[in-house]
Amino acid sequence: MTRTSRKRMIQFAIPVLALTLGLVFAKVVSAAPAIVIKNDGLCGMPGSDADGNMIFGGIGQVTAAVINDNQSMLVCKGTGITNLSGKAQSYQGFLCGTFSGLTTDSQTTISASGNGTLKCTVSF
Repeated sequence: MTRTSRKRMIQFAIPVLALTLGLVFAKVVSAAPAIVIKNDGLCGMPGSDADGNMIFGGIGQVTAAVINDNQSMLVCKGTGITNLSGKAQSYQGFLCGTFSGLTTDSQTTISASGNGTLKCTVSF
């Protein structure tokens, strides 16, 4: 697959699958050649119920996507994410659906005021 066709596939797949599957991903990747996309679509974000349990929190914006020979990485950020607990929440190791596959290499944080960041990584 050429770099151009891979980029086109990513530009189409990220917004569609991120919304469909609900979550996206991120991590430091190797120094191999990579494709980087910024501000490319919407993504589902986890939130928190009143007891601190993870729930669907709302829609965020993909802020970075990187694909190289070893890993795929996405970062999603959002404001107004549901957090009914009244305090900051952090979750790790949950199932995260991405256009590159499913992973549990995932983490998210949601501030008490509803600002959230989601990161997930798929290794090949």
